[in-house]
Amino acid sequence: MKRILFISQYLNRFGTEAFMMSVFRGVDKSRFAVDFLLFSKQETDYSREVEAAGGRVFRVTSRRESMLGWHKQLKAFFKQHAHEYHAIHFCSNSLTSMAPIYYAHKYGIPVLVVHAHSSSARGLHNRVLHRLKRNYVRSITTHHFACSTEAGKWFFGNSPSVVIKNGVETPRYRYDEQMRAKVRTTLNILEDATVLGHVGRFSVEKNQTFILDIFATYINTHAGAKLMLVGNGPMLDDMKQKAKALGIQGDVLFLGERSDVNELMQAMDLFVMPSTFEGLPFVLVEAQCAALPCVISDVISRDICITPNVTYQSLEQSAEVWAKTIEEVLGAYSRQDTSVIIAKAGYSIADTIKYLEGVYEGE
Repeated sequence: MKRILFISQYLNRFGTEAFMMSVFRGVDKSRFAVDFLLFSKQETDYSREVEAAGGRVFRVTSRRESMLGWHKQLKAFFKQHAHEYHAIHFCSNSLTSMAPIYYAHKYGIPVLVVHAHSSSARGLHNRVLHRLKRNYVRSITTHHFACSTEAGKWFFGNSPSVVIKNGVETPRYRYDEQMRAKVRTTLNILEDATVLGHVGRFSVEKNQTFILDIFATYINTHAGAKLMLVGNGPMLDDMKQKAKALGIQGDVLFLGERSDVNELMQAMDLFVMPSTFEGLPFVLVEAQCAALPCVISDVISRDICITPNVTYQSLEQSAEVWAKTIEEVLGAYSRQDTSVIIAKAGYSIADTIKYLEGVYEGE
């Protein structure tokens, strides 16, 4: 049996982590064992699931806590455990934190996978560091993956990379009218109410405060509409304060991190994502599988257009223009099962895992 190590900052309920967990659940357990190395001491639903299923979760201090401590603990970890692993799968938004790759290489792990999950980084300092480290990382790693063509260019420059389609469990996200009714009843949402939805970590690059502006405009002409926000993060308190300041707090549902996103999406009518930068958002694959029309910012990769139900809008446009776009999209949309389209396009997690298993074997 070959042991694989996923490396990531956190193991929260966000897109990159959801991808890793799908692989963890789906790999052939007779051939592979999967562990996680995290730069966080936080225990989460996902980390508990891994440990309950027999996987190991190792934790080191974060760079923000102590750069010296981070390096010391990483070196100690790989010195002790590298011989146990046939492959690492490093998932990140930039190469500013390349030390895990360096130590995995130094201590002889044969298969070194770097997986780009974003097409930029926040702050000039981080973008410069990323570019300075890019050539070295390319020279010591064996496989270069990206969630989109833009993310591949950002991470690896002109070097080739393989776009890994962020597969979903299509049967779980297939549109289900009975589940829609059940969730709406549970959340006290009227059957005929329009529900705009968003799932994601509350952070600056996700631009969720703009969603509140859009909804505040939309609800002026669509009484009874609701906004469903699923997730957590550093901007959550700011979001709640802004909703109150806009006078829409009674119509905004802050639902926190959830394990039933597939069910919550059934209750939505449209998914909105005005991010300032992204790789290829896993959640947009899920939303399309749930047959939701999606109105998203024009900085998001065109690779995400798996169904015809994606509409792009410029971030230079006002909240009023975004609200009008949402009104037009909903007025012309009839919701039907799109899960077969997702699977045929190669976004079934089973197909993704089959490919990764070959990589982990060293093929």
